[in-house]
Amino acid sequence: MSFLAPLFLVGVLAVGLPILFHLIRRTVRERQVFSTLMFLVPTPPKVTRQSRLENLLLLLLRCLVIGLLALAFSRPFVQKPVDLDPNQADVKQKVILIDVSASMQREDLWAQAVKRAEAQIQKAEAGDVLGLYSFDDRLHPVVSLEQSKSLSAGVRKSTLLQSLSTLKPGWGRTQLGKVVVAASESLESGGLGKVSPDAIRSVVVISDFAEGSHLEGLQGHEWAKGLAVILEPVNAGKPTNAGLQLLAERSEDEVPEGVLVRVRVSNSSDAKREQFRLMPGEGFTPVGPMDVYVPPGQNRVVTFTARSNVMSKVVLEGDDASFDNQLSWRPEEVQKTRVLCIGGGLPTDPNQPAYYVQRAFPSSRARSFEVLTRTPADLVSATGFDDVSLVICGAVLTPAQAGVIRSMVESGRTLLYALPSAEVGPGLGALLGTGELQVREAPVRNFSLLGQIDFQNPIFAPFADAKFADFTKIHFWKHRVLARETLPTAGVVAASFDDGSPALVDIPLGRGSVVLLTAGWQPTDSQLALSTKFVPLLYSLLERSRPSAARVGCFVVGDPLPLAAPGGASSAEVVVLRPDGSSETVRSATYEGTTIPGVYRVGEAKREFVVNLPPEESRTAPLALDHFEKLGLPIPRELTAEERTSARDQKRLMAAAELENRQKLWRWLIVAGFLFVVGETWLAGRGSRVSSV
Repeated sequence: MSFLAPLFLVGVLAVGLPILFHLIRRTVRERQVFSTLMFLVPTPPKVTRQSRLENLLLLLLRCLVIGLLALAFSRPFVQKPVDLDPNQADVKQKVILIDVSASMQREDLWAQAVKRAEAQIQKAEAGDVLGLYSFDDRLHPVVSLEQSKSLSAGVRKSTLLQSLSTLKPGWGRTQLGKVVVAASESLESGGLGKVSPDAIRSVVVISDFAEGSHLEGLQGHEWAKGLAVILEPVNAGKPTNAGLQLLAERSEDEVPEGVLVRVRVSNSSDAKREQFRLMPGEGFTPVGPMDVYVPPGQNRVVTFTARSNVMSKVVLEGDDASFDNQLSWRPEEVQKTRVLCIGGGLPTDPNQPAYYVQRAFPSSRARSFEVLTRTPADLVSATGFDDVSLVICGAVLTPAQAGVIRSMVESGRTLLYALPSAEVGPGLGALLGTGELQVREAPVRNFSLLGQIDFQNPIFAPFADAKFADFTKIHFWKHRVLARETLPTAGVVAASFDDGSPALVDIPLGRGSVVLLTAGWQPTDSQLALSTKFVPLLYSLLERSRPSAARVGCFVVGDPLPLAAPGGASSAEVVVLRPDGSSETVRSATYEGTTIPGVYRVGEAKREFVVNLPPEESRTAPLALDHFEKLGLPIPRELTAEERTSARDQKRLMAAAELENRQKLWRWLIVAGFLFVVGETWLAGRGSRVSSV
């Protein structure tokens, strides 16, 4: 028997009061029949001290009532041994994340990381479920939680240690925020079965926590209750790290002697060196080594002139870490992009939509645009439009014409359909495959404004920054109203007018998508084409289309490579020769396997793509760990011995309170006390009647 409030047991001492009252009481002589008492002086009865107890049953009942009340207030409970079900016992669920990004190639950082991971594995108990993951810009399962749970306790540690020995750092960038969130979610949906809510769940992150780590997604994330994120930093003995970054080419960089190539040299904020040397390769001028002074935490831009259209490189000397000291360059190919504008009128008429589409895509040295203007009657078939990247339509379509455009969209393109009038219902229904849609003109008013905009939608993502998110200066003189209930269920309303009607609807269709704009951009419909939002909006749609509108030339590790020749359709099958000499056959419009820096050669023509290291990996100064606490990470604090003892006592007290609350023995003690009070009252009343006779 245990007690939740044992101090109330002191109240048991109150049982001495009934005993005392039974020993000390007033007694009177027996009654005698006498005549008148008027001539006698009254005297009080004599009090005598009894040396023995009387009415023992009554005394016992009174003592029991007091004892039961004291016992009830002490809240007793019976301790029971807990027989835990091994499937529902408290276990430790731990996900170990080890950084394999490029910055982990410095000095002995990888050896430190492996030792810390081994220590986490070795100290795990037999019933713990461990998951081992590596990460750079994404999470790579090595031994997932599901696999770990399926292993027996005897081989779990050895399997994890063996898998750990096969890992090594790569060349990717660090997306720390994204992978920590993904790891925490894997603990919630890891298929571990039913476990106790008190099970200890933790994410152990082993990394250099460099300044270049992307922390997007950490701030504001709602972490699961009871989750702990444990940070295990590894530190370099020689902190100096300078890196190279190739800056984007500009139109003014073209000079008579060639092309200006701008290279940024950056130095880490904790560096101990400031003087470095650049070694340009053949094809660059000036020729020969160049001394560069870069203070810690700053950068310098050095300009070279590329004399020929051949690949060249720049090497940095004088740095403690050499993983990011080489940069390759090659001239960018001219990217040819074709845009199909249907029913936009004459491109020379400023009152027609095609006039503004033509001027929204100016050609440059690195990218050439061609805007094809066609009437709906020209759409006999999709033949001849295989290399079109973006389709823009501003005309009423017949069902047959809509079918041709539908085939273009399903192959992976994006269609921007600006509804010209309320008569587009039949053609729009054929385009979306939903039957005729209900479209009507909006009531006439001075003008309408965009009321709600979803900046999480990829179309409006370029405007998510507060500096660019103001659309209130764009007036729409007239627009069409789409009935929401007739739209496809997969459609997403990305923007609405201030009257609540949809302004821009994003609808997936096959491998492409249809973007419905319920107003035009010509001056008779709105001020959209005259605003600063029009061109970025069209480019946002262009980046979603097929073929890829990505630049051709220099990339960074992790970027997809466009395999289609400039201005041509993607090949059904191409061979990609990687920088390490291996090859890979790809049947896709893009190649996603850029895992190492160097030169990638594609196809029989050996088109070359230069892939460099992500520049943010050169920012290797470690972040302060309290920065992660400010972002809201549930980082456990190391407790002192007194705090650990107090925490154990608090947990023990909570468990006792929960057990006592389930048993509720005090209720039965109160009921028993009440019954004893009733019995004592009856017995005392019966005794008083007998003594009065």
